[in-house]
Amino acid sequence: MKKVVVTEELHDDGLQLLRERADVELIEANGDFDSVKHELHDAHALLVRTMQIDADILSNAKKLEAVSRHGVGCDNIAVAELSRRKIPMLIAVDSNTTSVVEQVLMMMLALNKRAFQYDALTRAHQFHQRCVHPTSELLDKKALVVGFGRIGKRVAPVLKAFGMRVTVADIDLDAEFAAQLGCESCTDFRDQLADSDYVTLHVPLHDGSANGFGPETSTHNLIDKPELDALPKHAYVINCARGGIVNEAAIAESITNGSIAGFGCDVFSTEPPADDNPLLTLPNTILSPHNAASTNEGLSRMAQYSAQNILDVFDGCVRPEVVFNAAEMSRQ
Repeated sequence: MKKVVVTEELHDDGLQLLRERADVELIEANGDFDSVKHELHDAHALLVRTMQIDADILSNAKKLEAVSRHGVGCDNIAVAELSRRKIPMLIAVDSNTTSVVEQVLMMMLALNKRAFQYDALTRAHQFHQRCVHPTSELLDKKALVVGFGRIGKRVAPVLKAFGMRVTVADIDLDAEFAAQLGCESCTDFRDQLADSDYVTLHVPLHDGSANGFGPETSTHNLIDKPELDALPKHAYVINCARGGIVNEAAIAESITNGSIAGFGCDVFSTEPPADDNPLLTLPNTILSPHNAASTNEGLSRMAQYSAQNILDVFDGCVRPEVVFNAAEMSRQ
């Protein structure tokens, strides 16, 4: 019998996959951190949504064979500890891609068309102010896609379909695929900031050593004051990747002083954001509570994929592309 601990509530489509297995004992912790700690000591697998799972908790899980993430970001899990013990960190590849891509486009259009400002004016019977906020078209504007992984590769063609000029940037660049999409490409996104109308971020959050990567790959505060100062005043930044990639204080200052036009943000460095977070009161921002992936379809797929990844480990048929820490495990 294999014991699987699920940290938080999960779409029933995923739980059902685990319940149907006669060789699986399912433990639903429902967000109870103490319960997770207690149950994990003899668990064979852990399925995590947003709960913070540090190295100390994992060190007590002597029978652990796999950790599966309900999604693709792993910054809430001590991946280095898993890699050290050669335990696979599994991710729900492509489960939420469509949902996130649509959120990026929604934010881009809402900011560009000043959707919320004009909605408020209309409801306030200020119909005559229909041109007070300048808007523009996406056609022929330059979009800089920072991070050309699974989601970046799906964002780029959608933006191309709107007639945008798209440049993709990644330190491990798939230039051939970018060319097939009709996109320009580069390895250093900073070279492209000066003439970018939109910047959308699709990189993981890590500070180098903390997750077993080299310091040169740190993405913490990737977008900071120097990057924001390099952008045109009419530029918008979209972050539906991870909080901490954008320096929130710096971008709030840039919006306040007019250095950039606005910011779309689904993720925050501290979640939920503190009451004094300046982004909460700024105009020209659109904020969402880290729910870009949380469509009905996305939640179902994430639950199913994350559960199936665990079962595949038990069955010895896990797909290589879902093992987030495969390279790091091979170096141990």
